[in-house]
Amino acid sequence: MIIAQISDTHLDPDDPDATNRIRDLERCVNDINGLNSRPDVVIHTGDLTHNGTPEKYKVAAGILGALHSPLYIAAGNRDDRDALRSAFPDSCLAWSDTPFIQYSIDKFPVRLIAVDTLSQTTNMGDFCQLRADALRRLLAENPTKPSVIFMHHPPFEVLESKYRWQFDSQEAISMLERSLDGHDQVIRAFCGHSHRDAQGTFAGIPVSCAPSVAVGLRLGEYPEATETAPVYQIHRLDGRQNFITETRVAR
Repeated sequence: MIIAQISDTHLDPDDPDATNRIRDLERCVNDINGLNSRPDVVIHTGDLTHNGTPEKYKVAAGILGALHSPLYIAAGNRDDRDALRSAFPDSCLAWSDTPFIQYSIDKFPVRLIAVDTLSQTTNMGDFCQLRADALRRLLAENPTKPSVIFMHHPPFEVLESKYRWQFDSQEAISMLERSLDGHDQVIRAFCGHSHRDAQGTFAGIPVSCAPSVAVGLRLGEYPEATETAPVYQIHRLDGRQNFITETRVAR
């Protein structure tokens, strides 16, 4: 299985850098479509727009609608849940009757589970009892199928970041970790938010952060050839149920 991950596009037609952010996402979409081995799925790990509005999501939908692979979205702290679901009804699902964007996709060799980490009060991550109970039920539905989680906020310490812990509290991280207890089918987690390429572990599984697609917002060090080029990540499942990650330059 091949997963393409894009993150933190922060589209905003009112921003001075709007044209560049749109161009960066378009380049990533074109590059993904041109891959020799087309991804089974594309995941976006949040902050699709900056302070999401229907108008901004319309711009995003116009670009992402060109993808040749199915798209699924986890909400970021700069996203608006209701507007995001309205603009991407097939890519961004609510769990039951709650406002949370938390769902599973079972039609691929590996099960995809979107987790909602939005905080009501800050730009950092949060996780509550309702979301924890929902996640446990999702995991219990298919306890033997290899699964990956994708969400916005990384639940591990990002040593390179100014904000090393990117959740409101350690208790929220612990609650998320307890939700995974006994669910060995989860083999990987993919995140965004940090705007940089970062890796860690959480609940005994590898976790990675994809850099921001927007070149002007990307953090960290990259080869000189990529200074003005957007990047995204490709995750390929190997024969041992591990994902091998490539940070790819959008040509």
